[in-house]
Amino acid sequence: MDLVAALLARKYGATLDELRVLVPGYGTGAPEAVRRAFERDKDELRALGIPIDTAGTPGDAESRYLIRADRFYLPYLGVVTPRGLKTPRRVDRYGYRALASFNFTDDEFALLADAAARVAECGDPTLADDAAHALRKLALDVRPPDLATTPGIALSAPLAAADPAILRSLGDALLARKQVTFTYYGIERDETEQRIVLPYGLSFTSGHWYLHALDPSRGSVRRFRVSRMRRVIVNRRNPGSQDFEIPLDFRLAERAVPVPAWALGDESLVLVEVRFGRENGAVRAARALGTTVRGAPDVTRYRVRRRESFLRWLLGLGGDAVPVSPPEMVRGYRELVERTLAALEVE
Repeated sequence: MDLVAALLARKYGATLDELRVLVPGYGTGAPEAVRRAFERDKDELRALGIPIDTAGTPGDAESRYLIRADRFYLPYLGVVTPRGLKTPRRVDRYGYRALASFNFTDDEFALLADAAARVAECGDPTLADDAAHALRKLALDVRPPDLATTPGIALSAPLAAADPAILRSLGDALLARKQVTFTYYGIERDETEQRIVLPYGLSFTSGHWYLHALDPSRGSVRRFRVSRMRRVIVNRRNPGSQDFEIPLDFRLAERAVPVPAWALGDESLVLVEVRFGRENGAVRAARALGTTVRGAPDVTRYRVRRRESFLRWLLGLGGDAVPVSPPEMVRGYRELVERTLAALEVE
């Protein structure tokens, strides 16, 4: 609690040397012993959900540690009722000045309750606990009936759900910046092999959990579906130190986006140009996955790795999209159409 109070009281955070003065428990002892105690306390607080951020290089003497008030405290909530807007009395106290205000209607509270219920069904115990904790906070200001879920709504679970124990191990490795070893089934090669990676982030995309990690053996950042992982082992050597640093240019939000099956894998990249014949919802969604070719507004260019998968995807558009280059993809599409018609015995 002394550490939390010290960090909340300093808008721009504090270095470890400054915390030795601010936190009574750090005032005595050798510098290395204080550092270990601080790292242990920091990890325990983060595990409890307290967002302690690091500004600078972790472990560096000039690094600053801080808790941002707008991430630590619940924002001020206003309830919109037929009689008007009900808002709480703002407390003019340091730490609360950075908080935003949100106004909710009864329908929006019901939507929040439904969203929390769906999160609880995702199979991740940490997410489920966070959602339940958020609702308990809201219940202090909102009538219980307003937080009731809509009956008859359920989440469609993925065919292969991620193991919660594996997710917890990966989360711990990510926070501690520790190397991870696991066996993985690669659908492109149709084989299982051992992988040793450095985890950079976890994302929930298109109904599946993915680990984004540097694979040193391949020299690039890859993404691994967690449901295909087995025998996950986190490096336990040197628990007080980090195995790696996440590059400053890594952006999880840019990688945690749905990727078509035909864009995945290790096959050589081919640029395919497709001409679209008409405009409808399916066509607009398909064109959004590529880039428009300059000077040809009806042609879209795609970066393709799995050729057969891409051609089958085009076939599913029912003739509204036809490849025009390169020649081998044009031939492949025509052959696929002929095989499909022959299988259906259509003249």
